[in-house]
Order: sequence, then C-alpha cells, then structure tokens
Amino acid sequence: MKPSSIKFEISILYTAILGLILIVFSGVLYLISNAFLQQIDQQLKVKAQAVDGTIRSYLNVLGNNHDVLAQAVGKTMVMKTENFLQYKTWKISQQWSKQAQSLNLNRDYINFVSKGADEVFSSPNLDKGLRAILLEDIQFPKRGGVAFRTLNVGRKNIRVINYPFTDRAVGQYLIQVGVAQDPFMQQLRNWLYSIAISVPLILLLTSFVGRVLANRILGPVYEITDMANRITQQDLSARIKTKHFDREMESLIRSFNEMIARLERSFKHIEQFSYHAAHELKTPLTIIQGEANLLLRKERSKEEYQQALRIVMEESQRMLKTVDDLLLLTKLGYQQEVFKFEQFDFIEFFSEIVDQNRLSAADKGLGIRTNFQGRTLMIRGDRLHLRRLFFNIISNAIKFTPEGGCIDMRIERGHDEVITSISDTGPGISPENLNKIFEEFYRADKNTPGSGLGLHIAYTIAKLHQGEIQVESHLGQGSTFRVILPIQN
Repeated sequence: MKPSSIKFEISILYTAILGLILIVFSGVLYLISNAFLQQIDQQLKVKAQAVDGTIRSYLNVLGNNHDVLAQAVGKTMVMKTENFLQYKTWKISQQWSKQAQSLNLNRDYINFVSKGADEVFSSPNLDKGLRAILLEDIQFPKRGGVAFRTLNVGRKNIRVINYPFTDRAVGQYLIQVGVAQDPFMQQLRNWLYSIAISVPLILLLTSFVGRVLANRILGPVYEITDMANRITQQDLSARIKTKHFDREMESLIRSFNEMIARLERSFKHIEQFSYHAAHELKTPLTIIQGEANLLLRKERSKEEYQQALRIVMEESQRMLKTVDDLLLLTKLGYQQEVFKFEQFDFIEFFSEIVDQNRLSAADKGLGIRTNFQGRTLMIRGDRLHLRRLFFNIISNAIKFTPEGGCIDMRIERGHDEVITSISDTGPGISPENLNKIFEEFYRADKNTPGSGLGLHIAYTIAKLHQGEIQVESHLGQGSTFRVILPIQN
C-alpha cells in the first residue's frame, strides 16, 4: 500500500479543523437562534391567548352570539380604556389596556379571521399589503394546537402565530398575531444562512491554504532529502543553511548538520586510521620480505639463517602486537561489554604491577620509588584493562628514561577519586607535541620502536572508567603522567 503524503495529511487536517470550527460555530448560532425563536413563539402564544381571553370577556358581557362578535373584536383591537358611561365593558377595557401595554401588543400585527376568510378584523397598524401577506395560505391548526411561520416582508422578518378561536355560538375563527423579529435575531439568522452557503467555498480555500502552509512547513524536509541524496563518502562537506526557518525546523537542520559533521570526522578518522595501520604493518612485512629474498639468493651459513629468523621473529611479534592493539581499540570502541567491572583494592592491584616492572627497570639500570598513601583503597573497574593502561604508561617511562635514571610512582586519594602519578627522568615532551601523544599512531620519534597505540589505548581505557589522564612535561627534565579514576564510596 502506497504511504500517504504528509502534505496531503496536513492540508486535510487543517481543513478538517477549520470545518469542525465552522460546524461548531454554526451549531452554536443555530442553538442561540432556536432559543430566541422559541422565546418569541412562547411570547406570541401568550399574546394570542390574551387576545382570545379578551374577546371572550367582551362576548360574555355583550352577549355570546354572532351578532355582537364584530363589536367584541373591534373593542379588543382598539386596546384603549372606554368611556366610563359604557359601564358594562369599561372594566374589561381598563384591564385589557393595561395588559396590552405590558405585552407590547400595540406594536404587533393582529388579525381575526373566519375559516373561509370572508370575515377579517385587523389591528389599526396593519396595512393592506401586510394584511394580504398574513392571509396567504392560511391553514387552521389541528384541534388544540397552534401553528407558527416566518414571513419575509421587505427587509424584515415577521414571526406569526395562528391560534384557533372556536366557540359554538359564533363559529370557528383564527387569531393571527405577528411580531417583527429583533434586529439582532435577524442578523443572527442571516449569519447562519451566510455560513451555511459559504462553508464549501471556505473549506475549498482552506484546503488550498493548507497545502501552501504544508509546503512552507515541509520546505526544510525537502532540502534535507535533497542534501542527503547529494552527500557521498567522497564529499561530506555540504551543509544546510538555517536561515528563515521555524525554531523546530532549525533544530532539525542543526541536528542533521551535526550528524553530517560527525560522519565527516568519522570518515576522516577511518581514512587516517587505515593509512597508519597499513603503514605500521607494511614496515615489518617489508623487512620480512627482504630477509626472505636475501636468504633465497644463495646458500647461507647457519649463523646467517639464525640471524634472519630472529629478525623475522622480531618483526612478526611487532606486527602481532600492532594487530592486537588494533583489535583491542575496536573492542573498546564498539564492544564495551568486554569490560567486566568489579570492586577491588587499588593499592594491592597497583603494587603487583610495580613489582612486575621492577625487573625490566633493573635490566636498564633504573630505580623505582613508590609512595602510596593508605593501605587499602577500593575502586570499581576492569582489572584486566586497567592493568593494560598502567603497563603502557610504565613501559613508556622505562623506554624513554636513560640508564641511571629513576621512576617515581605515587598514589593519592582525593575527595572522590584516586590519583596515580608516574614520573620519569627522561628527555621530556615538547609543548607542541604534548597534545598529540594520545592520538592514534603518534610517535614523536619515528625511529623509536612501537606502533604509537599504547598511550591512545591507555587514554581510551581511562575514559571508559569515567576517568582521565593528565600530562605534565618539561624538556630535559622528564614527564609526569597522572591517571585519575573514581573511587568506590
């Protein structure tokens, strides 16, 4: 199944959100307008009932028959207090005037219509045009019910109630009461109609805007994709510019550029590492090949064969040592599970290393002095690899210290660390070379035997123990290596 486009999903999501907002907004408007409409309908019903009741009151006083119906309806339409001399209907007219005033009936439009529409009585404010509109398509509601409808008259809407008036003596009639809707209510309904009509157009426009915004948002992603397609191992120098992008996209681009920078450094490191490894292995292989060719040219004496074999053995051991160091560096970098951490006494551990190196120092005429503070000092680490670390540093000290010199070894306890100092009286290291001694294959003196991996391995082991190695050196005075490791509290 083909995956969907993020641009398409963003535009759809944007359109759906706006569509949902419009629907919710329209729903709220509809509920508000419906609530207003129900309130208006309730008021119309109350007004129609008041008109019905007043007509019946007049009929009860004047006589409940068809002959006085016109008089009763006429008095009701007037909505004024009659002359006191008309004592029969004065009190009714007085009460009706007050009630009509409280209900604002004098502003409304009232019709009293017979079933056949041959008799029509209207309020004074009802003109002929509006009267004709009210009388169009009159339908009497079912018994006990009322009917409402909205009429559009010019620029205003009129809400009308059809309220049945039934009396055995006078017949069946219909009371119509119309009220002009409030301008706010009318505006509300106009908004509702406008939204309902314009929603498809708005959603279509929103979809287009969503795609434009999606293009802008995904612009950096397209650049990253294009850049990733153009980057090769031969050229890792390309970078994406972070101008005019959003904060999140700038963060993504910076992370991508940093990743490319790390890859570039890694490729350069691998390239340099491969070059140095090939160079270190080429030298002993060249010597072995030369010795073999020399022996094959003619018959040699037993001593010459033995000398050549010794050279081959020495170069083979040197090559094996280089290969072992390379394998160890690979494990330290990519297989850190080879470390087996345990708790042990560092004083006892380091004392054994010193004793094992005394013979090598004595063979060269060197003295070893020790100063260990305390009898026990517990640390947590890998004994095998820490042993390799200290052997490499001590071997360097013995190698570069001239005959008659001395090597001082000191252990101090800090607040939460143990500091092991190894000082020699060798030629020292120049300031320009001091920062390079931990690099792979680095040798200040190319004529000195070795692969240049010993100090780099020691530095890597210290880092993997959450420690570090510091160096202090002065030309002609010797060097001091300080190995700092965390202690077990």
